[in-house]
Amino acid sequence: MSEVETTPTLDFVNALQGGDYNSAQELFNGILGGKMQDTLDAEKVAVADTIFNGVEPVDMEMSDEEVDDVLGSEVSEEEDSSEIA
Repeated sequence: MSEVETTPTLDFVNALQGGDYNSAQELFNGILGGKMQDTLDAEKVAVADTIFNGVEPVDMEMSDEEVDDVLGSEVSEEEDSSEIA
């Protein structure tokens, strides 16, 4: 019998379902902190490229319509995958 691979997100969902809200909060903070750190690291690289390599910065801002398009596509993908299961 093989072990089921766990991820922080799956652990978070399992903690919520199990009613372990303290653990869920710690897992959520860890997930969010990791994503923030990844974003900061990417921004550091972009700033260093701009300063030292003369690379033009990329505009990462999204309009409200673009955000709605991305969120709409993610919701429809989740609905499609739930119908399959």
